[in-house]
Amino acid sequence: MKLVWFRTTVIVLTVILIFTSIPSVGCGKPIESFPLKNIFDGDEAIGSERELFFRWNPKKITVRYDMTVTNRGNTTVNITTYLAQPDSYTNQEIQGPITYHSVPDGFATDRWGQTVAYYTYTLSPGHTISFSWQANATAYTVRYMVLPWKVHGVIPEDILEKYTVDDSQYQINDPYIQEIVHDVVGDTKNVLLRVMKLHKYVIDHLEYILDDRWDDAVTVLKRGNGSCSEYCYAFIALCRAAGIPARYNGGTLYKEEPPHIDTIYHRIVEIYFPNYGWVPVDVTWDDYAWLRHFYFGLHFNTLFTLTVGGGSSEYLNWSYTSWQDVSPPSEDIFVNESYTWLKWERPCAI
Repeated sequence: MKLVWFRTTVIVLTVILIFTSIPSVGCGKPIESFPLKNIFDGDEAIGSERELFFRWNPKKITVRYDMTVTNRGNTTVNITTYLAQPDSYTNQEIQGPITYHSVPDGFATDRWGQTVAYYTYTLSPGHTISFSWQANATAYTVRYMVLPWKVHGVIPEDILEKYTVDDSQYQINDPYIQEIVHDVVGDTKNVLLRVMKLHKYVIDHLEYILDDRWDDAVTVLKRGNGSCSEYCYAFIALCRAAGIPARYNGGTLYKEEPPHIDTIYHRIVEIYFPNYGWVPVDVTWDDYAWLRHFYFGLHFNTLFTLTVGGGSSEYLNWSYTSWQDVSPPSEDIFVNESYTWLKWERPCAI
């Protein structure tokens, strides 16, 4: 009987979350039908074959990236600049080629499968160099219907091996991390319930602060605050220490009417659930949501993904936007970068 009531409660809450997470659609066309196949029918959303996730409210977006690199020192340096190149995912579809103001010297793919464009050059004292690209895409709001009894099956070995290992910002073997996982997870077997317990721990013990630092998970959890990236490091570390595959998704965030310039960006977590695959979890925003699992399984069409990674990258380090390899090393190289949302609108033909 308890299980029946639990399932009913979860289903009701999930339906409420779906309705409350639908933003306005624009073009004067309201959402009249919403094809969760057994609930609604229509064109406004696409449901997966197994009805594990649904996406709707497409937005045509145009995003431009701008960067300047300045040498304020007295020594000429050799630099390789790496720029994250966005790709198509469940939450977005890149439309046409990405256009670069200057043709990159080449492209490379890091150990997580992330593509970067790179430029190699020499920069003299007092000189500045600029880089820019522009992308067109269709962005969607995506809601995953993550239910305990649907999280079943085996996690592929390659996923387990790749996304449960330690890294410098995670420190999953640290006794502090291990003790938290032991106390919080206990004997819980279901992967979703284990993740939800760790999710609750993070939002109960951290407060948001933007301080231009990316400390490791142990430091962040002991300190009790952090940026969105540090929330992610903490959550990923706890999940991996519990044997649950986790990675991050970093991108630029649309907040105001275009042209909107974003210089802060945003990073969220993705958890691998058997029978689902990778599911987005914005643990930072859940800390301040009116329902504390509101962003668990939700990806809004206002976050344009630039990078999906599991940890440190040979090209991007821990960044999800860009990175500079400077030789000889110099503290006098200054980088200024931003993303400008030139368009965010509903296709009126839909």
